[in-house]
Amino acid sequence: MVQQLHFLREELHQKQAGERMQQLYPEGLVYLNSLYALTWIELLPHLPVGSALRREAQTEARWALQEIQSPVAQSIFNPDLPLPYGAFYQGWSGYVRGRYLAALPPAERDSANQRRFKEQCALIAGALEASANPYLESYAGAAWPADGVMAVAALAWHDRIYTPRYQLLIQRWLERVNTRLDLHGLIPHEVQAGSGAVLVPARGSSQSQLLNFLFEIDSTYARPHFRRYRALFLTSRLGLPGITEAAAGAPAAEDIDSGPVIWGVGGAASLVGRRTMQRFGDTTTALGLRNSIEAFGLPWHDSSGKYYLLGQLPIADAFIAWSNSLHPHQPLTSPDYWRWRFQLLSVTLAALAVGGLWLSRKKPEGNKATVS
Repeated sequence: MVQQLHFLREELHQKQAGERMQQLYPEGLVYLNSLYALTWIELLPHLPVGSALRREAQTEARWALQEIQSPVAQSIFNPDLPLPYGAFYQGWSGYVRGRYLAALPPAERDSANQRRFKEQCALIAGALEASANPYLESYAGAAWPADGVMAVAALAWHDRIYTPRYQLLIQRWLERVNTRLDLHGLIPHEVQAGSGAVLVPARGSSQSQLLNFLFEIDSTYARPHFRRYRALFLTSRLGLPGITEAAAGAPAAEDIDSGPVIWGVGGAASLVGRRTMQRFGDTTTALGLRNSIEAFGLPWHDSSGKYYLLGQLPIADAFIAWSNSLHPHQPLTSPDYWRWRFQLLSVTLAALAVGGLWLSRKKPEGNKATVS
């Protein structure tokens, strides 16, 4: 995982990966820097005090947090929304800042970051109290519930770090969420900004993401949501698990949020789903998803570190690194059934390919098919 972070460090510092991802979709810079910071933050508690790697982790997390606060990062978000700059920006930036503060000993928490974090939490709380819709707008007239979950997760971390003040608000928020679920009893992918009515039901990409944070808000509340998600989105291809973008029985779905969808399996849903499964204790599926990524993600090592997909999409590398960062020293153990099934299928396909090639070479010239 450190090798993945070193690849991302070079991409971010030297090759302006944040700006490149911003050109692909509006949240790219904030998303990439948030995931990069959070991966270093997950490592911090496991690194020896005074070690060079711990200093690097703290420095890089702080650098990424500053990037998230930059005018360039803020420029696409609307400061005049009921929650200034919207739920996506305040949710991710507030959450990252809270996690960064929580990972540091109290004596190392600088006053400016603490003040800003408390201000952000107060803004989020005020917007939630004033809204009948539990899902705050990310842009004018547009609300994606996963962003709202992030904002509430920031409040939950405030109450872990400081004297709790948002517990009642969080419980009221969960009660309102219960009135704005889709037909499967899951948090929708997109809702109407005013009423909270479902526009797009739960999708694999947003469920994989938001369940990680819903667990931190209230793990008891999150567990039945996870069970429904697992039943509706977990599938298997070529003997390995994957997370579909559309729920079982729903029409196919693919867009910028989902990433590539191949054979129904969502790229983003599966990358983040690996972390989701581990978060909820399903280490068997978590290991299978990790090996799916290693089998099909074209991993490569060189002097810059470890990267996937030829290093062409740093946001994918950031999601993989973040997914791998949960409990980094906890071994993933599971039955070997997925391994031998995948290997048997791979050997069978390879044998068929070799056999087909051999047979084609043995055919007389007159039996070759003509290509028009």
